[in-house]
Formats: sequence, structure tokens, C-alpha cells
Amino acid sequence: MATIQQEILIKDEASKIFLFDEVYTFRAAQEQAEKKKLNAFGMMAKLNPLKRPKEDTVQLSRIDRRLEPFWHIEAVKSVDYDCQITYQVPVHNPFVQSIQIEGETYEVTRNKEKARIDIPALESCHRKIYYDRLLDGLKRDIRAEVFASYAEKYKFEEISRVEEGNNVIEPLLPQQAAIQQACAVLNSEAVNAHDVHKNSIVFEKLYLFLVPVFAFEFVWGTADKTGVIEVNGLTGDVIENGEWYKDKINQLLTREMLVDISADLAGELIPGGSIAVKVVGRLADSQRATSNQ
Repeated sequence: MATIQQEILIKDEASKIFLFDEVYTFRAAQEQAEKKKLNAFGMMAKLNPLKRPKEDTVQLSRIDRRLEPFWHIEAVKSVDYDCQITYQVPVHNPFVQSIQIEGETYEVTRNKEKARIDIPALESCHRKIYYDRLLDGLKRDIRAEVFASYAEKYKFEEISRVEEGNNVIEPLLPQQAAIQQACAVLNSEAVNAHDVHKNSIVFEKLYLFLVPVFAFEFVWGTADKTGVIEVNGLTGDVIENGEWYKDKINQLLTREMLVDISADLAGELIPGGSIAVKVVGRLADSQRATSNQ
């Protein structure tokens, strides 16, 4: 494929924030966690007959109501290109030796009872490649179907901002990395092209969903160990080997912040690749205007 500048376009309305409503209250979640607290220290501790956690040796030490992120990313790659190809046209007349088409002569080749002419052609093509995925913002091994079921079954609303102190977990998969991942997948699709006239990726959705989760840390005093029980605020599901996430977004989170693409993004989308990348869209234009002031 010939080298061509690729445009990465993020639509103005692509970035949005959605917040799920709690189904399980804090009190209900704590009751669930208390029932499972002896399981918070791993299977080996649970099965050890000589030293295992007991009700009077395990105490609740701290609690956390947090918002866990996942992404819904939709993008489409559009390519206009030419493809060189040879059309093999069957010839049914057993006596023909050559064929003229608009002044060009094509010799007939024969193989036993079959005959054909080979006509070189240049195809003008337009192809679209689609990307539509749900990605865990904490990079855990969670199937996309789980997040899809949240959106189907539980109520959520679009919000323009999340106030400071709402315990939004800092995504281990930030928006920039999600964009890079989508571009890498789209560009991995082979396009059999002789010459490319247009090559663009348009992001339709960069949606950030926030799921309420309760975390309860328990201390096993006689063993000097801690464990975490998580309770999903939507489903009520309990995770016995939970995590205590320390990194939070300790500032106001707005839709505009999600659109904030770093100046280095263009160079990072395809590291070492031969495709030149430029980022276009409202934010990139406004950043350039600001830098020129």
C-alpha cells in the first residue's frame, strides 16, 4: 500500500460520560460483605484447619464507595483506493485465437478444453472497517458481554460532570490508550491496494461509563492480614478477592476533559509505522489557536 497521511477524526459529540444508578444500597452491600468476610483472605486461609479466620478475629477496617470505569468505543475506518487486478474472462468459441477490445488485442490461452483471456484492470474501491467494543477501564479480564448486560438491564444517565470526591477510579486504560488500541485494530485489517487516495478513522463514540461498586476492607487481627470484599452496586454480585484502588481522579471530571487529546497522540498512534497521522477536530483546532495567542 502506498504511504498516505491518515486522518484521525474525533467527532465533537463522541465523548460522553454516563453514570449508572445504584440498585443496591450501602447498607445492603455491607450486609453482603459481612456474610463473606471470612473469605476475604484467600482459599488457603479458608481451608487451613489450624489457623483460619473466625468471626471474632476479623473486623471491618474501612469502606469505599467508588465508581469503576469502562469504555464503549465505536469507530469506522474509510479507505478510498485503487487495486490492480487481472480479470480472467472465459472464451467459449473453440476456434478463436485472439480478441480485440477497444483497440487492445488479448491472446487466448487454452488449457485442455478451457480457454480464456487475461484483462488487466484497475479497480476503484471504497471500503469501511468497523470497530465497536466495550473495554474495561481497569484492564481486568472481564468479558464485554458483562458490560453490555449492565447497559441493557440497569438505568444510567448522561452527565456533563462528576464532582470532585466521587471516588472515580483512575482508568488504567485511559482514553488515549483506548483510541490507540482501536486504531491499531482498524489498521491491522489488510487492504489490498495499489494506490490509496483517502484513509481516515472517525470516532463516533468515546463513551465513559461509571459503575458504582462498594469495597470493604477487613483485617484479620491474629494473622496480621487484610482482605477486600467488593459488592457490585448494580447486580449485588460479591467478589471475595477484591482490590483496594488507591488511585482516584481527585479533581472535577467533565466531558471536555475526555476530549483532551495530548499533542503527542499523533506520533503515538502508530509507533514506527509508515502512515503519517494527524488529529483533526474541534479540540485540536482550539489547542492550536490557543498556542498561537
